[in-house]
Amino acid sequence: MFKTNNSLIVMIDIQDKLVKAVSGEKESYNAEKMVKAGNILNIPIIVSEQYPKGLGRTKAEISEQFTSKTRVIEKAAFSLLREENAAAILKSYNRNKIILFGIETHVCVLQTAYDLINEGYEVFLIENASKSRNQNDHQTGVYLMKNFGVKVVTLEIVLFNLLESSRHPNFKEIQALIK
Repeated sequence: MFKTNNSLIVMIDIQDKLVKAVSGEKESYNAEKMVKAGNILNIPIIVSEQYPKGLGRTKAEISEQFTSKTRVIEKAAFSLLREENAAAILKSYNRNKIILFGIETHVCVLQTAYDLINEGYEVFLIENASKSRNQNDHQTGVYLMKNFGVKVVTLEIVLFNLLESSRHPNFKEIQALIK
C-alpha cells in the first residue's frame, strides 16, 4: 500500500467554522492524530485552507502541531490542485501515495481526490477524518471516490500500515495516539 518514504499527507480545510458547520469534532481529532503521526514518522504534510478570511484558519489544536516543514496553501478553488502552484508543490516531494482527509467530503475532498487520481497519484481517503454537513453527502462523496479509484481507509489502518511492525522505532509513540 503505502510507506513512510513514498507517502504525502494532504489535509483539506479542517478550519474552525467548517468543523462547527459539520459537527466534525471526532473527525478533527482524528486529523490531529494523523498530523502528529506524520511529524513523528517524518512524512511531509500539505494543508489547505478554503478562504481563511471568511472561514478561519486551521483548527488551533491541529495547527499547533505544524512544523516549519508543514506547507499551508490558501485556496479559493474547491480542488487543492486547481490553485496556482499547488500541483507543482505536490510533485516536488516526489511521492506517489497520498493520504487524504478533510472537510467537506463531497466538495473539496472529492474534487481534490479526483484531480489527484487524474495526475497519477494513488489516493487513500481516511474516511473517519473526513466529514460533510449531512451524512448522505458524505456517503455519496465516499462512494464516488471509490468509483474513480480512491482507496477508503481509517486512521488506524493508515497508522499500522505505516509502522509495518511492532518493532518499528516509533511504535510506542504512534500507539499512544490511538489509546
